[in-house]
Amino acid sequence: MEKRWIKAATILQPSIEVCGVRLLPFCLRHRIALEAISSPVLNTDKHMSPAHLVAAVKILSSKTLDQVTTPATLRERFWVSRMQISPSILVSEISKLVSYLNEQAFWPRFWEKDSKAGTSNQAGIPWQLAVVSSLTRNGCTLEEAWTMPEAEAIWMHMAHSTALGADAKVMSDEEYEAIEKYKKQRNQTPDRN
Repeated sequence: MEKRWIKAATILQPSIEVCGVRLLPFCLRHRIALEAISSPVLNTDKHMSPAHLVAAVKILSSKTLDQVTTPATLRERFWVSRMQISPSILVSEISKLVSYLNEQAFWPRFWEKDSKAGTSNQAGIPWQLAVVSSLTRNGCTLEEAWTMPEAEAIWMHMAHSTALGADAKVMSDEEYEAIEKYKKQRNQTPDRN
C-alpha cells in the first residue's frame, strides 16, 4: 500500500511521446474526455484505429477541454495517414501509450466485499464526480481536482472518505503479493480429483 501511494504521489511529467507528442500525467479530465468519445484506450474490447490513437493523444496532451475540441492539425492528419500505411508504426505507438498508462496505474487496491442488494451508488453520482467533489470539498481548486494525476486523486479521495467513516479497506503491498503468490501456487498444483 505504502509503495503504491508514494508512487502515486510522486508521478512526474511523463517522458513518453506518442505520435511525436509528449503526454501529460493522466488525470480525471483526460478520463472523462476519453469516455465521452468511447475511446478504445478505456474500452479495451474496441479496436484501436489510427484515428482513435491520435484522438487519445490529443486528449492526453491537452491541459484544457478547449484544446481537445480544436480541428485536426496537419501533424495529426499526417500521423493518422502514416499509421494507416504502416500497421507496425500503429503497434509501436500503441505500445508507448500502454507504457504511459502502466507508469501511472497506482490506484489503491481494495479488499473486495460481498456485494449486497442496495449497497451500490444509490445517489447515481458518477465516481469521477464524487472524487472531484471530495477533493474540492477538502481544499483543492476545481482545476487542481480535475488535473492532478488520477492515482493521486483517488488516494486523496479515499483518505477523505475514510476520515468521514467510509468502510473501504485498502490492501497492503505485502497482502497483495501474498494473494498473488497463493493464486500462482494454486494454479500450478494439479487437481487430484
